[in-house]
Amino acid sequence: MSRIYSERKPLKDSGFSLIEVLITILIVSFGLLGMAALIVSGARSNNIAHYRSIASKQTEDIADRMRANLVGVSTGAYNALAANIPSSDDCVTNTCNATQVAVYDHAQWNTANSRLLPSGAGTVNGDVATGYVITLMWIEKEMNGQSDPACPGGAPVNTRCFLTRFSP
Repeated sequence: MSRIYSERKPLKDSGFSLIEVLITILIVSFGLLGMAALIVSGARSNNIAHYRSIASKQTEDIADRMRANLVGVSTGAYNALAANIPSSDDCVTNTCNATQVAVYDHAQWNTANSRLLPSGAGTVNGDVATGYVITLMWIEKEMNGQSDPACPGGAPVNTRCFLTRFSP
C-alpha cells in the first residue's frame, strides 16, 4: 500500500482577522457615541427654546394686561411689580377698580410664570414716561453654574432672564 501524499498549497487568507474586527467595532462605537451626543444636545436645545418661547408669550401677556388697564398704568399701579405673587381680589367675579385690577393681573401673571417655567417669576419696572422693562426669570440647568449677564444683580446662578422693553 502506498500512500500518496500530496502537498497542499496554503490557502489564501480569507475573512477578517480579529484585529480588523476590533478596529471596526471601535470605529462604529465612536460613530454611535457621536450620534448619541447629537441627540442629547438637540433635546437640550429644544428644552431651552421651549422655555424662551414661554417667556416671550408671558411678556406679551403682561403687556396686554397693561394695555387693557390704561387707567391703572397711568396711575402707576404697574410701575414696580415684584417677583412675588400678591394676594388679590377675584376681579372676574367682583367689580374692581384700576389698582385692584393691576394687583389681580400681577397675581395671575406670576402664578402662570411659576407654573409654566421652572422657578419662574416676573417683574415689571418703569413708568409711562420712560417705558417699562418686563423681566422674566427661571432656572435653567443647562447653564452649568453660570450667571446670565441680562439678569439683575443678585440673581442666583443658573437663572436665565428674558427682558423686554415696553411702552403702552
